[in-house]
Amino acid sequence: MNARKLLSNALMVAVFITCFAFSAAHAQVPGVVPNLSIWENTWFKLAMTDTLYQFSNIGVKPAPGYPVSEPPDTLYMKITNWDTAVGGSEFLVANVYDKEIVSGDPVWVLVGTVNIYYFAGSDLKFVGSGRLDASNGVSLNLLFVFTGKRNPADTKFIMDGSTKLNTMGSFLLEIDDFPSDSTERWAGSAKLGGPMVPVSKLPLPLQGL
Repeated sequence: MNARKLLSNALMVAVFITCFAFSAAHAQVPGVVPNLSIWENTWFKLAMTDTLYQFSNIGVKPAPGYPVSEPPDTLYMKITNWDTAVGGSEFLVANVYDKEIVSGDPVWVLVGTVNIYYFAGSDLKFVGSGRLDASNGVSLNLLFVFTGKRNPADTKFIMDGSTKLNTMGSFLLEIDDFPSDSTERWAGSAKLGGPMVPVSKLPLPLQGL
């Protein structure tokens, strides 16, 4: 066998082994919850849009009498843990950060933690549900859709916008938390969506970084 053919065969074997290893790492096994620990310690920059009814108090009609779309807000979310302690109730733990004014300065603060319960899908395309009860009076229920893309060596996520988080289906309730005697409240729906981002792209200062 000549050298060129030996080299060609060696390359074919190498390609086969690489492809097999990559596909095996993300094999879909029916009836088995995938390992989502690869999502731990990842960050997302999310745009939040919502459409809400506004009430000045309980017992009164909304004013205006139709839902109003609010300007987009930016949030950051960190996946901190993949909890498998209870079989059939596996979930990702996510911290949510929003910009608030503290002592006159804008600061990114932790406003809440949400457990995102796995429902269905593979480790690179799955759906989960979660409820966020934030410190600013917002209660938000969402259906999360995670989409991931890994590098050929399967050592990290590709952050060119193809690894992302979106939501579909939600309801949002908010009770005004400022001033303390405020009676205003809102009810409606919200959407979140955005890419995974590297730590170098996070705003500072940010709690928990």
